[in-house]
Amino acid sequence: MINKFFKNKYEKESFLKAFLLYFFSITALVLVIFYFHYRSIVLEQRQLLFLEMKNFALSFKGEKFALDLFSLRDTKKVPFYELLENDKEFYMYIPIPDVKTDVLKIKYSKSKFFEDLKVKIGKLYFLYSVVIIFVLILSLLFAIYTTKPLRKAIEILNETIKDIIHDINTPVMSILVNLKLLKLKYSNDDDVNRLEIAVEQLSNIYKNLKTALEETKKAVEEFNLKQIIEDELKTLISLYPDINVEKNLESVVLKANKEAVERIVFNLLSNSFKHNIKDGYIKITLDYNKLVIENSSPEIKNPNKLFDRYYKEGQRGIGLGLSIVKKLVDELGWKLKVKIEKNRFITIILIR
Repeated sequence: MINKFFKNKYEKESFLKAFLLYFFSITALVLVIFYFHYRSIVLEQRQLLFLEMKNFALSFKGEKFALDLFSLRDTKKVPFYELLENDKEFYMYIPIPDVKTDVLKIKYSKSKFFEDLKVKIGKLYFLYSVVIIFVLILSLLFAIYTTKPLRKAIEILNETIKDIIHDINTPVMSILVNLKLLKLKYSNDDDVNRLEIAVEQLSNIYKNLKTALEETKKAVEEFNLKQIIEDELKTLISLYPDINVEKNLESVVLKANKEAVERIVFNLLSNSFKHNIKDGYIKITLDYNKLVIENSSPEIKNPNKLFDRYYKEGQRGIGLGLSIVKKLVDELGWKLKVKIEKNRFITIILIR
């Protein structure tokens, strides 16, 4: 429910931090005030009991207090007209005129005292519960207010990037069309082949930005996943000739969003090649149920952040690839699993 309110995790994190900081700070202050208020009510009740006992000692009228005779034979001295207590009761000693061996003891049960106190404390709890609810609402409004500039800035940034993506679409498409014409004329030219690889990389960056910022189309078509993997590998193997590639691919026909699957395959394979080690390896396995990509890898510092947008551990890339993979895998209803072992990174996608 709360995730639908936010457009991205950074906005959500900012909101929660602002809300929790404000709410717990004010709540802590309210609880301190509540404690001292509670203490003052208890002291006030004790003082009231003390005055009532003194008044009772003057007339002995009423049935609120119990009377008892206390012997002074084993006690040298007792305090008179003071409120005393033990585990069971509050009491007060009253002297008896012309009697030196005994005194009167006025008693009041502690259980009755706390019953009297309960009514006042109940009102106190209700009052501070209302205050806490008010603080909660105020904290929510404060958090919304403080995150509003962030939301606006993110919206402006996203709109700007969308405009840039839209503007570069035409030149990218123009380059691709002209490249195809060049390929027809100079099919075996090395410079043209290198240019083709560079244009494909540019096209993939464009597609990643578009996928990250726009809703994925729901179009469904039938295609062979093995062929998509083979096509992506051709370019990547030429770019990274020192990486040893081992593949075990079955022919798997799927009915899904082809563009989304192409983005998933490209980003996973690209990530495996880019973030590898010298003379490393990549092992790709595809069967009816799953796609598994295993590659040698340098040490990963923050595994929990790998799928966060814009997170990257090296200087290369912009940190979109794996976040796009996670987004598209979820949209397709597939499952994504990652295993990180020493110098080994394994990605498993359950496609059925």
